[in-house]
Amino acid sequence: MEVGYYTDKGRKRTSNEDAVRILNRHNVFLLADGVGGNRAGEIASNKTLDVIADFLENNPIQDMEGSDQIFRYFENAVDYVNEFIKQMAHAIPECAGMATTLVIAYVRDHILYIANVGDSRVYFIHGKEIHQITVDHTYVNDLVMMGVISRSEAEHHKKKNVITRAIGANSYNNPDCFNIYIEPEDKILLCSDGLYDELSEEEMLQEMNATDDMKACAKSLVDKANAHGGNDNISVICVSMVEENYE
Repeated sequence: MEVGYYTDKGRKRTSNEDAVRILNRHNVFLLADGVGGNRAGEIASNKTLDVIADFLENNPIQDMEGSDQIFRYFENAVDYVNEFIKQMAHAIPECAGMATTLVIAYVRDHILYIANVGDSRVYFIHGKEIHQITVDHTYVNDLVMMGVISRSEAEHHKKKNVITRAIGANSYNNPDCFNIYIEPEDKILLCSDGLYDELSEEEMLQEMNATDDMKACAKSLVDKANAHGGNDNISVICVSMVEENYE
């Protein structure tokens, strides 16, 4: 796989509460977007990814067989890190109230496996098509799914950034899990809301297809989001499947 990533505080924030990890040995990609005052969001996102990385080292995901086992593995990992962050927030006054989104993407045997909590996203790019795989855990998206408001109304809703599920926020934060078949030349994009709040899906697709250099692609996506306003932290992981993965 060709992989690139980039994270930036954006133009309006004084610190970066996003975090990314590339675990090449496991074909696992992690992204988190923290929330909390006094830089607690930054602690939450980075510590969450550290704990997930340790979980992977101590409990190899390669030992899992089939989607059912892999999805249970994701659920166990999320339960573990959720409890860790909750206890840390309780024990350290400066961390009280901290929480974070979490996206896990794992590639194995032509299959992309995903787990997400919160509103960070995974997109799948196949040729000239882009599809959002994850579902946002937000108050406004719940209203859209219930038919209370339209998607266009959701874009400008005053509560559009209120998340309903986050690591550390509740005792039980079961992830949504997905899997999708991937082919050579397909691409994967993980991102925080700082990207998709600034760029349309068509703009993201254009950038993802503009180059095969995923490092350059990641930087270009972030630069374009900043050019559109950069109102939040912006983080992306870009992955391109290559032919040798399928030999």
